[in-house]
Amino acid sequence: MTKKLFSAALFFIFLFSTSITNAQIPFEINESGHIIIKAKINNVEGKFILDTGAGLNAIFTKFSKKITPEKTNNFFVGHRATGEELNLDLYNATSIEINNKEFKNQQYAIVDLEFGDIDGLISLQPFRNTPITIDYTNKKILFNKSTKNEKSIDIQIADYAGKAIDIFTYIELNDTVKIQAILDSGAGKNSFWFSSKLMDPLALNKADFKTVPVKSDFNKENNYYIGKLSKLSTVNKLCKQDGLDVAFVDGLIYEGKTSIDWLGKVLTIDIPSKKIYITE
Repeated sequence: MTKKLFSAALFFIFLFSTSITNAQIPFEINESGHIIIKAKINNVEGKFILDTGAGLNAIFTKFSKKITPEKTNNFFVGHRATGEELNLDLYNATSIEINNKEFKNQQYAIVDLEFGDIDGLISLQPFRNTPITIDYTNKKILFNKSTKNEKSIDIQIADYAGKAIDIFTYIELNDTVKIQAILDSGAGKNSFWFSSKLMDPLALNKADFKTVPVKSDFNKENNYYIGKLSKLSTVNKLCKQDGLDVAFVDGLIYEGKTSIDWLGKVLTIDIPSKKIYITE
């Protein structure tokens, strides 16, 4: 092989490996603002919501019939945001692949729900050691994107003995009340829920809000107080919202729960660094 041909071959190998490392994975956004990706579990492809608030990977019953679940002796007991207990058996995944990138040593739960043509939820579990970038502008997901010189917010990691993982950050309401909120892409777009316990510290009168009793999929009913909040920001003031529609919720197990779209158009969730980097 001539030196010129050898150089060309090296360039091709570099280009090919770079395209895999920085592969751009297209996603859809449905009407409610959920991020829909294609993934394979046990080599069977399905459509999944990328859900940073799910805690653990989950597939719905209909999809579980397409694969051969490998049940373990492990289980996870958690709670939905409005308090309902979930006691879920865990299954070993032979493989989980997203755009031919394989994530090993993954588990999932089977949940008896139906959500249109969606087959389940992909949580942050696969991305414990892999920064993931969500590009809302171009509707692409990237892995290992450079975040050099980008601004960021700090996140706190809730790691439930390796079985489930959630991310939180501190925010300020009306520049007066500092709380910790779970960041939940599974909430869709422009979703802002706060514990009704915060209405008194914020000097908000329930009579000024619309009271809506909401029954969950698990038949638990909670009152939602629907109205406006003047200001919301991250504690470093990097991300701000004014005059937003919110819900104060009785029985919410978090101080706050928000979607992630308000943080920016291009977000890199870096769990090892405990940061979300914001490109724009």
